[in-house]
Amino acid sequence: MTCSSKAVISALLMLSAFNASAFIDKVVYGDDNRVLAQESANAEFRSWSQATAAMISKSDIRMPKEGDLYPDTATIYDKSPLGEEYGLCEGETFSELLNPANCSGFLVEKNGQQYLVTAGHCVETKQSCEGSSWVFGFTSDTISDKYNDRAFVAAKNVYNCVEVVDQVLEYSSENDYAVLKLDRKVEGVTPLEFRVDGKVDANDEMVVIGHPSGLPTIIDDKGSIRKNDHDFFFEANLDTFGGNSGSAVINVRTGLVEGILVRGETDYAYESRDDVNGGCRVVMECEEGECRGEDVTRITNIELLTDKPGPTYTPSTNDSTDYRNYTPWTDPDHWYDDYDEYDFLVD
Repeated sequence: MTCSSKAVISALLMLSAFNASAFIDKVVYGDDNRVLAQESANAEFRSWSQATAAMISKSDIRMPKEGDLYPDTATIYDKSPLGEEYGLCEGETFSELLNPANCSGFLVEKNGQQYLVTAGHCVETKQSCEGSSWVFGFTSDTISDKYNDRAFVAAKNVYNCVEVVDQVLEYSSENDYAVLKLDRKVEGVTPLEFRVDGKVDANDEMVVIGHPSGLPTIIDDKGSIRKNDHDFFFEANLDTFGGNSGSAVINVRTGLVEGILVRGETDYAYESRDDVNGGCRVVMECEEGECRGEDVTRITNIELLTDKPGPTYTPSTNDSTDYRNYTPWTDPDHWYDDYDEYDFLVD
């Protein structure tokens, strides 16, 4: 889908009788604990955030060319900030920031080889690997003060996917992960450590680091586990959004990655307001333990990283093969779309 198609579809969806379930993919539970990565008071969290990468379409990135005034700088373009693109109500957190990222990922290392781990639904095809770059260090302070449609990052922090080493997106088991190889070694970043066996302690606190709604790197701590009995994933209270897919969910006590954020509750709720023509959208808020929770694929599912076979699933006659039942989730760049009337807009 082209960027113009994305904008037109977003506008049409907002003008239509809005169904919030069209954007099902994560939410805020209890207090909103999201902070910009560089503003976190926790030095360990800030260190972990450096291993986070944003998946951004290559068409939105201009790499430096010979003769450029700033030969070491890449430019990321995004035509409108979050609030404008999503039709958010005035005062919503982070609404003034650009949001070019489509998914999140994080760096790990196994036997001397680096890998980028993300959600399986973020890279379903060879084209999604080849058409996107992975940008480390995309923080809010890279956004230009002079221009309202771009961010400037070090060109050395922009990497390309050259191989999907392992990818799983299973309807029945709800297993969802991908392991990518980048075009070169990531320099200056310490890969995250990860669990290799067993299950997370249900009493441990979680922190998630990624790119909610496509924003610069955001840290959300004080996450708690709600359900821990499923073989392939656990359910948690985490303040996450579309764009967080692929984010590392890290155990605060051990410092180990426990899993990959893959799906969850509706992001935003529509509000009809007299002072806003057509209404606007606000962050969906749930009390701790309410709503559906956020699903986190267990990192131990990935045999490549653990050297142990992952869990197995025995199909049943009740299993659905419809991805929209597995996770009724819509995202402009990873398109599982109920809106057949807008198909003419998709190239």
